[in-house]
Amino acid sequence: MSTLTRRTFALLLTGLALCAAGCESGQGSPAESESPSSSTSTPSSSPSPTSDPKPAGLGTVHKDPNDTSVRDRTEGPITVKAGERFSIALRQNISARADWSLAEPRPSAVVLRKVGESSYQTAREKELVGGGHTKYFTFEALKAGDTRIVFANSFGTDTSAGGYSPELPRTITYRVTVR
Repeated sequence: MSTLTRRTFALLLTGLALCAAGCESGQGSPAESESPSSSTSTPSSSPSPTSDPKPAGLGTVHKDPNDTSVRDRTEGPITVKAGERFSIALRQNISARADWSLAEPRPSAVVLRKVGESSYQTAREKELVGGGHTKYFTFEALKAGDTRIVFANSFGTDTSAGGYSPELPRTITYRVTVR
């Protein structure tokens, strides 16, 4: 058998093995399991047999539509009642240069209170080297009023960041109304 034939055969076997491994897992990519729309959903408190449990206590979850074509954009409005908790879910992936954090100007402390942050990673994302996760920013509505929540991507806003690129999304602003 010639060297070229052995290499071709080895490449073919490797491709078949990878295909078989992907087919056996029965899991789609993380992108397939999450809708890119800005739909509102409430995570279930009891996990389904085929999914990992999501963090509890998030209130209503507002998902980022993940439109990376706009560098600075505004979403919303999110309307909640005083006393309600809600979370904003952003896709976070350092290897894809998406690192979101709460930015200035901060939401009005009279209208909203930040309760915390948590993250969730699917079983498939845990398997992937450089796989991302969903980061939840949770807030509690305190008093009727209007405010904004601004998130900044450190790779899109910090020129000293190792992966800075002027084409990356910089900020997402959510308009929030508390009634």
